Amino acid sequence: MMAGFFRDVLDLRLLESEKLHSAIARRANLVEPDHSFWLIADHDPVELHEYFNELGFCVTTYVPCEGEYWVFMGRVR
Repeated sequence: MMAGFFRDVLDLRLLESEKLHSAIARRANLVEPDHSFWLIADHDPVELHEYFNELGFCVTTYVPCEGEYWVFMGRVR
């Protein structure tokens, strides 16, 4: 594994449900073009894909095991 590849992670499993949307929006606003971060969730965050695509992100979801979703968010513009 590349050093630092998983360095920038927002683990949604650690947040209270009422704080999720604001935490995600704040984190997305910090990402400059050609940079990225990871989201980790305990459910498929498919509803976020369209939102992040509109913000200029490429979104890819990985499912390493049942009930765990790693979402790579790369800003392209």
